[in-house]
Amino acid sequence: MSILSVIAGGNVLEPPQRTSTRCTESYESLRSRIYDALLPPQREFVDDTDHKILGYCAGFGAGKTFALCAKAIFLGLDNPNTTAAVFEPTNIMLRDVWMRSFDEFLERFKIEYDFRVSPQPEYVLHLPHGPVTLICRATETFNRIRGQNLSFCLADEIDTSSQEVSKKAAEMMLARLRGGRKPQLALASTPEGYKYMYRTFVEEGDNDDRRLIRAATTDNPHLPTGFVESLYQNYDNQLIASYIQGEFTNLANTTVYHPFDRDRHWCDTDLSPEDRVFIGIDFNVGACFCMVMVRRSEEFHVVAEHHPKDTPAVVKLLQETYGDYVERGDLVVIPDAASRQRTTTNAAESDLSLLKKGGFVVKNQSANPQVADRVNAINVLLLADRLKVHNRCKYLIKSMEQQTYSKTGSPEKGIGGLDDISGPVDALGYAITYLAPLRRWTTGGSSFRTY
Repeated sequence: MSILSVIAGGNVLEPPQRTSTRCTESYESLRSRIYDALLPPQREFVDDTDHKILGYCAGFGAGKTFALCAKAIFLGLDNPNTTAAVFEPTNIMLRDVWMRSFDEFLERFKIEYDFRVSPQPEYVLHLPHGPVTLICRATETFNRIRGQNLSFCLADEIDTSSQEVSKKAAEMMLARLRGGRKPQLALASTPEGYKYMYRTFVEEGDNDDRRLIRAATTDNPHLPTGFVESLYQNYDNQLIASYIQGEFTNLANTTVYHPFDRDRHWCDTDLSPEDRVFIGIDFNVGACFCMVMVRRSEEFHVVAEHHPKDTPAVVKLLQETYGDYVERGDLVVIPDAASRQRTTTNAAESDLSLLKKGGFVVKNQSANPQVADRVNAINVLLLADRLKVHNRCKYLIKSMEQQTYSKTGSPEKGIGGLDDISGPVDALGYAITYLAPLRRWTTGGSSFRTY
């Protein structure tokens, strides 16, 4: 027998590879046994190894943790002799949710493993092509994986952590994916409002490196009798959409633009040469939101949005993008009334004067409309299906879906920049209240005069 038949292959300068495993089952047999026990959405989840970031968004009891357990084995099968990591939001959930579920999963499918509880929980999975070490950590202590070279990362219920923690933890996980043949970050969560899962897979869903798989509680036929019915009896519509159907909804408070539905109020309208273009502008340092709108019969279609950093950048962008409309006087800007006195560049000229020098038709108002009037003007058009928004206007859609009322009863205000929740809808509101103001009715009095 040659010595090469018992020594792992590889460069002589590399550390020796671990190849000893107690698994006697073949790769195909183990994979097939687990695959047969999965629901259709779970099969999609474990099959996908092409996307760097993979999400599984599902309602209560839809099998999220079971899907992650299967994903751990499937990724382990393809990444032997590597180290990987799994995260739960807290150490308590790590013990009570993941470790309990994973132990049951390993026992059910008779997968050999070693477990070490201290100083941090760690599994060594004995799989057909070699062992895989799975370290278990809390999302809230994500910094403790610095220095690790991981082949894959799993994170359960990532939306139950704060957005800041979830974002930084996911960034750290991605930075540690340096080993293995098929590195992947796989996330599973019940949607908890518009948090990390929404931002990653909806707001940034155009990126080719990610994919979201959805599942509903009702997809799982193995739930106890009466479980789903009990949820329907005890949850309101928003909680049903989130916790049963796996949809993203605003769970924090009442949304300001509650009639808005992106599946109902959408358009694919593009500008035509004969259009008169209206642009509502909200001036803020760091991002001046511009909502570009046209009329189609009795409807208003928002066809584009821009967010230059200051007023000179606004003027330049509008001149370069809509030059033909500017030349013939068909570009109408409706700015924030405060632009009379304010400037985003600390210059001597106000925002309003810069717009006028840009050659636009400026419809400035002496004062901004009342906030309630601006909100109502938009909602009236939404209820009548007279306001449509193009899917490319992602910041406006985000604002209309997520802006809520504060504790004082006023719409939540932003803090500037692209994450400003109020800037896009404020810009739209200035244009709408000018083009389609609320009709006010008065009683009493008369215009008839006697002399």
